[in-house]
Amino acid sequence: MQRQTLPIAAALPKLPKMNLSALTTKPFRHYLIGNAVFLHGLWVQKITIGWMAWEATGSTAFLGWLAFLSYAPPLFFGPFFGVVVDRVNIRKAAMTTQSLYAFSALALLGIHLAALSDRFSLTTIALFIGMINSAQHPIRMAITPRLAPTGQLSSVVLLLSLNFNIARVVGPAIGGGIIAAYGLSAALWFTIFTFIPFVFILRTLSPRPNKAKPKTSMKADFSEGLTYVMRSRFIRTATLITGLFSLAGRGALEILPSVADGVFSRGAAGLGTLTAAAGIGALLAATLQIILRGPIKGRMPWVSVAAAITGPLAAAWLGSLDLWEIVIFAVGFLGFAGTLVGVGMQSAIQMQVEDHLRGRVMSLWIMVAMGGTAFGSLLVGGMADALGLALALQIIGISSAVATISLLITRRIGQIRESR
Repeated sequence: MQRQTLPIAAALPKLPKMNLSALTTKPFRHYLIGNAVFLHGLWVQKITIGWMAWEATGSTAFLGWLAFLSYAPPLFFGPFFGVVVDRVNIRKAAMTTQSLYAFSALALLGIHLAALSDRFSLTTIALFIGMINSAQHPIRMAITPRLAPTGQLSSVVLLLSLNFNIARVVGPAIGGGIIAAYGLSAALWFTIFTFIPFVFILRTLSPRPNKAKPKTSMKADFSEGLTYVMRSRFIRTATLITGLFSLAGRGALEILPSVADGVFSRGAAGLGTLTAAAGIGALLAATLQIILRGPIKGRMPWVSVAAAITGPLAAAWLGSLDLWEIVIFAVGFLGFAGTLVGVGMQSAIQMQVEDHLRGRVMSLWIMVAMGGTAFGSLLVGGMADALGLALALQIIGISSAVATISLLITRRIGQIRESR
């Protein structure tokens, strides 16, 4: 009897299929390119503001305050902009916010050149950027799914995350290098020249039109989105898990200048190293999610759930470390966990929502995610000055992990009761 042999290709293990389908769609591809340039500038701006604040005050609490101002406005104004986004021309709205980012970069350069980098001016510019973020985040989450076919939604979310995290690695390294070699002015000019091109790219795009619907009041539109979220146990739980992680994990990442220079005396280059480490971790997580099977409707990715618990514990661990190399690893893991939680939960929620509700529903998710980061950075900064950085991170990190586990247990009990 002749023995049958399998072809060599069949005998080899199958490689996972990369979820890159959205790259075949020209409008989304153009958006991705413009967004990549902008994001590198955004990360340079972020590290520059943090360094300006640290040089001016040397206060961890003030760093936390600035982070709070950058992230808190979406907590208060995000739902309003979410309603607006579902009612306006989304392309023009995106162009407006991008132009305002360019203006913020010019204003920050003016503040620096005029030697006005004090608490008041930095507080004002951080609040202004926070207000732009309030509008930009729901706009971004509403426009990008409409630049590609609905079947490519998970690919859109994952590619945007990969784009963001590549910039998160490269941007801080560029920012730290420019500041160390050429000074703050050069870094600020860099941000201006990276913000402007995206405005012209947005002008060329034609997003898929929103579903026609009768015009109702702003209040009625907001109530519709809120009711939709509150009636969905799945969306509710995914949103709260994101907020709890943001409180501890992302809150810890916002006070890195005090870790890099206040604890280890590594200066701007050290800050760039830590921020880049977080970016490398996030990039690895984004790559992992592209390789893994896309999210299944109605299910939270298990890797995101695991990261939501281990991430806050890593933040607690960070506070007790005294070896620079281990700190870099811990910060990298925080970036890894943060992307698994953010992208995984966002993708899971996006798959539940139709275009005409997307701006409102995702603005509420942003409100909780950004609000968690805002209050987390404020708590970590304030508690660090009062109790010490190590104890502050331990209290917030462990509390957030316990709260996440309790939330998951409560959801599971609810599911069991509903199935009876």
